[in-house]
Amino acid sequence: MYGFSRAVGIFRLRVLLHPLIVCLVAPVAIPGCGDYGPPKDTEGLQNLQPVTGSVSYEGKPTPGAVVLFLSADAPDSFNYRIAGTVEEDGSFEMQTTVPEGTRPGVAPGEYVVTVSWNELVDPRDRDSDVGPDLIPSKFKSYKTSGLRVEIVEGTNELDPFVLTP
Repeated sequence: MYGFSRAVGIFRLRVLLHPLIVCLVAPVAIPGCGDYGPPKDTEGLQNLQPVTGSVSYEGKPTPGAVVLFLSADAPDSFNYRIAGTVEEDGSFEMQTTVPEGTRPGVAPGEYVVTVSWNELVDPRDRDSDVGPDLIPSKFKSYKTSGLRVEIVEGTNELDPFVLTP
């Protein structure tokens, strides 16, 4: 009986220690949590400035719309992806993505802007397949959107993008 009781005690100790070990080791072992993204000096991620804004169409927010910034000097270059997803209230925050990962912000410079907003096949799932356009297709192309921004050193709170047909 003593052997069984000891085995149960060891099992209980393991059950109690397991969550503690996971809580102590997981933050170090799981990349991407906290500020474990790519180094800030990674090419394309240096000198990023905070950028926020909002998008509306016909006076209403555009939740789920995707805002893209393309360098005004080389809009067909796809070395970096600078994008933001519009929230329920119409606001967005831009992030820059390179092969090594993503960081919030945008490098200073001039950009042409595109906005795409499609109906989702499953509205409860933001990763759902997309259906028809909810805004005119002219906003999907930097050649026809008519949207431009200049990002400067410091916090950038952009004027709202007010889209109309």
